[in-house]
Amino acid sequence: MSQSYNECPICLGNARLPVATKCGHIFCWECIKSWVYTKGMQECPSCKSGIKIDELIRLYTGDNQVKEGEVDDRPKSERIKPTHVEPNYFKRFLNNIGWYGYTTDNSLRPPSQKEVERNILSIVVLIIGIAFIIYIFN
Repeated sequence: MSQSYNECPICLGNARLPVATKCGHIFCWECIKSWVYTKGMQECPSCKSGIKIDELIRLYTGDNQVKEGEVDDRPKSERIKPTHVEPNYFKRFLNNIGWYGYTTDNSLRPPSQKEVERNILSIVVLIIGIAFIIYIFN
């Protein structure tokens, strides 16, 4: 029988005030706290990986309601400021002659004379190749 994603492997019930270990296992807050403090076990009950109470991750699920007499003293969640990528960071723009991209500082630059000549040469070789293929198959 497979374990439900929110089933605590210690009490075998639905995880109350769930927390996750860094190794990804989910437990009831009271069960894992008891496991660590009462039994003195500093390892995950599921995979025996080392765990620390203050490194457990608070999970927000539908079962986060604190019952009367219960105290939600789980470790606080860490809010990380999001990083934003410039909208045009991954785009390249088509120049009149060919493609050009970003310099190392991500600013748009015009193609150099050498790049322009290489692009023109590439287009000429492509046209000659297509003409040659058409000539062979006719």
